Amino acid sequence: MDKTNKREIAQILFLQGGLQKKDIAQKVGVSVQTITNWAREDHWDSLKKNLLTGKKQRLSELYDELEEFNRMIREKEGYKIATSREADARRKLIHDIQDLESRYNIAQITQVAMDFCDFLKPLDPTLAQTVVEYFSAFVNEQIEKQKWQE
Repeated sequence: MDKTNKREIAQILFLQGGLQKKDIAQKVGVSVQTITNWAREDHWDSLKKNLLTGKKQRLSELYDELEEFNRMIREKEGYKIATSREADARRKLIHDIQDLESRYNIAQITQVAMDFCDFLKPLDPTLAQTVVEYFSAFVNEQIEKQKWQE
């Protein structure tokens, strides 16, 4: 098994959970330090967090926040209309909701890609390996983009 293949298998094992880094290192035949380095370089923790926190949950939290914000404005003394500052904050929150609704999340991408690669492996292992490599690069790029947007 080459280094790239080991790295990809290690990432999949990490994302599936249930294994410590030392167990993953042993399974793929590398040191724990190598696993730690790969996890840091490829942002495995961010990816795992994104897998665990789905788009629906984040949208629900944003809608709850918007509802609470609107309730707070309605209940304030002398309420007639939102102040300029409040309206601006509400616009930003609505923009965040619209942005999240229009984007796919890494969890969805990862699940579909893993399912597709599992389907592809028995049919064409070489092609499956190539798809995994491209997919890993794509996910890492998406994580980097999200880090700059946060």
